[in-house]
Amino acid sequence: MKILYVQHDMLVWASARQWSYTTHMAYVEGLRAAGHEVLVLFTSCWAWSRKLVGDHRFDQVWINDVTHVLGQRPAWEAPPPLTEVDFAWLATLAPVRVGIVMETLHYDPADYAEVPELGRRLPLMQRAVLPYVTHFGVVDENDVRHIENMGAQAMWTPCHVPRRFFRRSAPNTARPAVFIGSAYQRRAKYLHHERLKNGLLEFRASGEHATELPAMFDQLNNPVRQAMLEQPCRQADMERFVDTLQQVRAKLFDLFLDGLSDSLATVNLTSFVKTYAGRVVESMAIGQPVVSWRIPSHPQTARMFREDEHILFFENDDPDSLADTLERLKREPGLAERIGERCLANAKNHHTSEHRVAQILEWTRTGIAPRFWD
Repeated sequence: MKILYVQHDMLVWASARQWSYTTHMAYVEGLRAAGHEVLVLFTSCWAWSRKLVGDHRFDQVWINDVTHVLGQRPAWEAPPPLTEVDFAWLATLAPVRVGIVMETLHYDPADYAEVPELGRRLPLMQRAVLPYVTHFGVVDENDVRHIENMGAQAMWTPCHVPRRFFRRSAPNTARPAVFIGSAYQRRAKYLHHERLKNGLLEFRASGEHATELPAMFDQLNNPVRQAMLEQPCRQADMERFVDTLQQVRAKLFDLFLDGLSDSLATVNLTSFVKTYAGRVVESMAIGQPVVSWRIPSHPQTARMFREDEHILFFENDDPDSLADTLERLKREPGLAERIGERCLANAKNHHTSEHRVAQILEWTRTGIAPRFWD
C-alpha cells in the first residue's frame, strides 16, 4: 500500500523527549517492514506538505498525534498547530485515515484540577479531527468506547518497540530500581520517601544528557530545517532531513534504554495517562523487570501481563507498598531474573512495532480488534 504518514514533532529536545521513539517513528518502521511505501511529513515542515504530496493519492493516511498536533505552544518549542483545514485536505488524499492518540482523552476530576490544559484536548479534537479521521488508535482502552460513541471507529493500541532495539540486559539486584521521567506533583512523595531513598529507588537521568545528541536534535530542527525550508521544495531534501532526524532519535532512544539497565527493575509510577507508560514495554524489550502501579478500571490492560510472571505491582499509589514490592524483588532468589526473561519473551511475541502495525492494518481492513496476550 501507499501510506502518507504525518508526524507531529517538537523543535527542541527538552520538549520532544517527552515522546519516546516508540510513539514517534516506530510506526514508520513497522509500516516499511511490511513492505508498504511510506511518505513521511513532519508538521515542523508543513509549509512543504502540499508540494510534496502534489497529485499523489494514498491507500491510507496516518496522523500521529491528533491531539498534541492541535496544541498552542510557543514558536521556539513547536510548529504551528494543524487546523481543521489541514485535516480536511488530508481527508481528500485517502479513503482510510488513521489518527493516533498518544494520551488519555477522558480524565478524572482531580486530573483536570491539577492540569486544566487536559480539558482542552477533547473539544479541539472533536471539532478539527473527528469529521475527517475514519479510524483512531488510542492508548487508553476506555477511549475506544468514547470515540465509538462519537461515531468513529477506534482500536486500543498499547505501546510497542521496534525489533531492532530488543536485547537482553540482566537485572542487577545489588542496585536500586530506577525511574526515568518527570517527578511532577503526584510523584514527589516517592522521590522523598525514606524507605525508597535508602537504596531501593533511584530517580535517574537519561544518559543522553552526557552526549551531543540533544544539541544535534536542536540544530537539525532549527538552523538546518529553517535553511531547508527557505529553498525550493525538493523531496530528496525532505527525505534526507527525515532520515537524519530519525537516526538521531533512534540513538537517543538507545541511550534511554541503556539508562534502564544495570538496575533492579524499572518503576512505573502513577501518571495522568490511564495506561502503561511507554517505559513498561520499553523495559521489557531489554529484559528488565517492571514494578508498576495497578491501573484501576482497565480490565484489558490488566490482562496484558501476568502478575509475578511478566510484571509486579504496588498498590493504592502508596510508597510503602512500592518499597515492599522492591524489597521482595531483592530478597527472593532468581525472581528478578525470571521475570526479566519472561517479560522479554512476551514482548517479542506481542509488543513489537512490526506486530502492532500489522494488527492496526488488519483492523482497518476487517474491523476485528486484536488481543495482546496469549
